[in-house]
Amino acid sequence: MVRFCINIVFLCVFFMGTSQETKITISGRVTHLGQALSNANVVIKGTKVGTKTDSKGKYSIEVYSGNILIFSYLGMQTIEVPVDYMNNVLDIKLSENVEELDEVVVKKRKRKSQKELLTEYPTNTNLIKSSWGIMDKDRTSYSMRVVDGKNLMPAGTDFLDALLVWVPNMIIDRLTNPLDPRVYLSQYASTKVPVIYDVDGFVYEQAPTFISVQDIERVAVLTRNGAFARYGSSGAGGVIIINTKEQTRINDLGVKRIYNNSGLRDSINDQLAIKPGYVPEIPEYIIEYSLADTEDLANRIFENQKARFGNSPYYLLDISEYFRNTWGNNKKSIALLDTMARQFAHDAIALKALAYRYEKLGSLESALQQYLAILKLKPRDAQSHRDLANAYDEIGNYQKALHIYSRYELAVNDLDSVPFDKYGTDELMTTERMNIIKLNAGKFFLESGTLEESTANPGNRILFEWNNNAAEFELQFVNPEKYYDSWKYTVETKEAALSAAILKGYSSKQFFLDDDLKGEWVINISYFGNGSKDQTYLKVTTFFDYGTLEQRQVTKLFKLSGIKEDSYLCRINTESKLFIE
Repeated sequence: MVRFCINIVFLCVFFMGTSQETKITISGRVTHLGQALSNANVVIKGTKVGTKTDSKGKYSIEVYSGNILIFSYLGMQTIEVPVDYMNNVLDIKLSENVEELDEVVVKKRKRKSQKELLTEYPTNTNLIKSSWGIMDKDRTSYSMRVVDGKNLMPAGTDFLDALLVWVPNMIIDRLTNPLDPRVYLSQYASTKVPVIYDVDGFVYEQAPTFISVQDIERVAVLTRNGAFARYGSSGAGGVIIINTKEQTRINDLGVKRIYNNSGLRDSINDQLAIKPGYVPEIPEYIIEYSLADTEDLANRIFENQKARFGNSPYYLLDISEYFRNTWGNNKKSIALLDTMARQFAHDAIALKALAYRYEKLGSLESALQQYLAILKLKPRDAQSHRDLANAYDEIGNYQKALHIYSRYELAVNDLDSVPFDKYGTDELMTTERMNIIKLNAGKFFLESGTLEESTANPGNRILFEWNNNAAEFELQFVNPEKYYDSWKYTVETKEAALSAAILKGYSSKQFFLDDDLKGEWVINISYFGNGSKDQTYLKVTTFFDYGTLEQRQVTKLFKLSGIKEDSYLCRINTESKLFIE
């Protein structure tokens, strides 16, 4: 008789507290021979409380310590597993139902953190660094082969030929395009889906043949099931994961930093240059519109929703965008924005988000009206004066813009206890005022004021503006040499270095990119919310050749909804002068 073994693997995560009355959440995957089991039953013994696994075999259920979970699936052996506070992840491997079970093997092991795996990485050749973090060949349910770079011998054209010895089911097509070889795993060759490449956390569709065998620290081949689960449809043909060797560099301050050969990851802090993109949460009311296959039905949904969601300005913003993008109804889209302007005329935060949207649509006069309204609501905020001045600048009324800048400086001591600081808190206003003067010299009369005329350094400038001063976030800048730096706008920084800016109502920040570093800058974001369920709108403007007659600006608007850390925001290429979302 054929005997089968059930392996239950506990991945341990330590939790505080031992109360029997405190609920804990147990989650994991149910599989059979490495394949996910969907619609498997997970039930608390002695109750009718339970759940089913999803299409990926995943489940999640709330239990009390001491409960017993029953896992069952048609044709599979039913098993029972007690739960406790020391284990919150249960990955279950079911075997076929037979007359006799040989044994039940229960293995408990602590789930290792990424930092722990990073410490083990140099000596554990089963580990591989990927864009999803460090993967352990022994702990993954996916089929994966890991090859130590020491075992790769230079052969043929590039590292792909050297890899053939270790991956015999690999097919290299160099005939179709000799400069861009396609690689297929034999079991997927008939579908003509080539592998993709994950090199030190950066995903390539084309083979990175620029990497030499000598530069490879470790390489792994992830087959279709695992590749699809982690990389989506682009990984349907498999993924070749490459870790390059590290090298030490000394920065301008004499500090040693370790980087891998490709330069895409800071190995000390294990931070990726390009992270998964920030995707705002989809509101409940937008999901309802998925049922609308005609504009008439969409209008009926809107009429039914108004009573429930009409008290939110961000509802009107989102629905306005929906009708514009989905049905091309610009008239209704603008009408909804105008309704928002009237309905929330006393909400400065909402009006600023509305102004951003008008600017995105090119309705600069409408945006100007919102900034005028905001100034009346918040006359003490420097940001209100700055925004209005910039709005006049955008429509070409440079004289009016300069007048607002100058009047604010002269009156600031009467408006606020914090004096005007042209080189500190108010540097942003100084920079913009001086740039208007420089680019439009002789076109208008300069008023007298205390601001000294100076010239902003030409170069590439990035300006961040946000509508809600309560928002908290962190920006990470990765320069073309893959060094990175961060700027935080959080409770801690607000209470310290940014206190003066907060008192003056500033919700903007400028950065000048090093003009000597030509190439691609990556900007990542961690968003921590704004203390409410309201959305935050982040406006990012890049000025290429700032302070010169060739100055050109590109503006993008990002909606931040849902707390997410370590997300990709945008890229700026100072060589090709491109702003890429």
